[in-house]
Amino acid sequence: MSAKLFEAALGISEPWFVRGLDFDTAKKILTLNVDFKPGQRFAVPGVESAHQVHDTQIKRYRHMNFFQHECYLEVRVPRVRLPNGKVRQVEPEISSQGPY
Repeated sequence: MSAKLFEAALGISEPWFVRGLDFDTAKKILTLNVDFKPGQRFAVPGVESAHQVHDTQIKRYRHMNFFQHECYLEVRVPRVRLPNGKVRQVEPEISSQGPY
């Protein structure tokens, strides 16, 4: 299975990409690891400009099944430091259907 195939199927586009996947045929579970390209800056709603990544957290999202297999997205979600010093999590927009 190709990461590019899943990127196309899920509408994942830059700066996001599928870093890897795990397909457990016995449990019928597909897990896609989604990441972003290094050096990216992210905007936060209501705050001007794009901001450098402060740190990241892995979030696990349940997606619709792929055929009869459960599907999960494990996304490395960035947190950015704002000009006022606060740190805010960025909502990943990795699907044409909107953020997860």
